[in-house]
Amino acid sequence: MSLKESRSWRTASEKHDLLPTSAAGKTFPEHFWQFAKKFISVRQASFAVFTQCAQIVLGLLLAGPAFSETPRNPTPQGNLIIVGGGDTPITVQERFVALAGGSGKAKIALLPMASTEFDEEAREVMNDFQKLNADTYLVNIERSGAQKESMARFLEGFSGYWFLGGDQSRLAATLLDTLALDMIERRYQEGAVVGGTSAGAAVMTHDMLTGQQNSEKGKSLDIARGVIEVAKGFGFLPGAIVDQHFLKRARYNRLLSAVLDQPQLIGVGIDEETALLVRPDGRWEVLGNSYVKVIDARGARLTHDKKSVVGASNIRLHLLPAGSVFDPKRARITLPGS
Repeated sequence: MSLKESRSWRTASEKHDLLPTSAAGKTFPEHFWQFAKKFISVRQASFAVFTQCAQIVLGLLLAGPAFSETPRNPTPQGNLIIVGGGDTPITVQERFVALAGGSGKAKIALLPMASTEFDEEAREVMNDFQKLNADTYLVNIERSGAQKESMARFLEGFSGYWFLGGDQSRLAATLLDTLALDMIERRYQEGAVVGGTSAGAAVMTHDMLTGQQNSEKGKSLDIARGVIEVAKGFGFLPGAIVDQHFLKRARYNRLLSAVLDQPQLIGVGIDEETALLVRPDGRWEVLGNSYVKVIDARGARLTHDKKSVVGASNIRLHLLPAGSVFDPKRARITLPGS
């Protein structure tokens, strides 16, 4: 129907009073046309809003995870090698260099901040890595320097990061919540290898053994509740808590007490000259010359009184020699030769 015809139809309707009128005195066709115009206007506005929203959503989808510049990868692509102290076996160093890119390509940062007297150890480790044809730098960072973007950019250029021994609390105090540690973590997520020995091993977990006790009772070797001091570590190995020099210094009771305080954490006791390799697939592989002890109380039944004495049942203990592989998610173990 043309506009002219519609007007004629409206005039005929009004002239012969064939249709009822609205409350405003307008005939039904007039009311209908005004309503139709408003309806079309609203629909056009709604369509415009819908189009704008669709463009915004599509832009977010195409942009990807733009809420942070370096989103945390749920599965790190890098490897973690943590040594229980003592002399690091050459086989462990070779594995570290290989994971950092291999002979002639690996670029390693030695980080000595756990100790104030690191010269001798640093020279030895540097010589060991250089013999394996790895480009090695001693990078001693103070807290103020760790906060600088220039330091973060410098650290970005390495494919491996090795933390020397000393005091893990000192190491944590220097690097926690800094741009430098953020960069090392980012590189680990991207595929770099991170390693450390002694204090450099203990600091790798989120919940870190400081080596201190919280009470006079904790000075003894008794298994007790609430006596082992735990602080925040780097968090490269979540869901675990690490003790080093484990068999050499008879630290079984210390680690067991810490695990009973937090049974959701797997206790990892690494002996000297021994390393735990945490692979990108989540499995743990034992390297070196001695053992790793795993204390798993995730399915244990514990007493829940407030006393320091603790009772527990169904704690699982695994003794893992070199060549063993442990899957912490499934609690499955592959022993060498099995």
